[in-house]
Amino acid sequence: MRSNIYPQALFVWVILAFLTILFAAFREAIFIPITGLGGTMARALLLPVAIAYTFVISYFFLKKTKAPYRNTDTVIVGILWLILTIAFEFTFGSVVMGNSLTALVADYNILVGRTWPIFLLGLLLSPIFAGKLLKKRQN
Repeated sequence: MRSNIYPQALFVWVILAFLTILFAAFREAIFIPITGLGGTMARALLLPVAIAYTFVISYFFLKKTKAPYRNTDTVIVGILWLILTIAFEFTFGSVVMGNSLTALVADYNILVGRTWPIFLLGLLLSPIFAGKLLKKRQN
């Protein structure tokens, strides 16, 4: 019987979501006050770190999983993580944090320096690139 990678990917997404929340808390509570940077600049400076930990987690997930996967599976995992993240953001942001839809959508405006869409792109692409890197090493 073939093991399914998707339940494992869901579990890994929970870990990624938790780490991303902790990372945002660190940025807001520690990094910004210590550096004196504004939120937009702090997000821009820390964006490579966020994308890097997403890639590293994707890499080790795919390296350690016993479930067989193909390139299409890594694309589906990336799409799954993207959809879950956006759904979580809008649900948590509106229901728990009480933010308006306008405020939530404003985080997607890269023209004013918002980096959230770039992080989401990194989240989408991380399992795809990690899978390709691992496949090359196997050959």
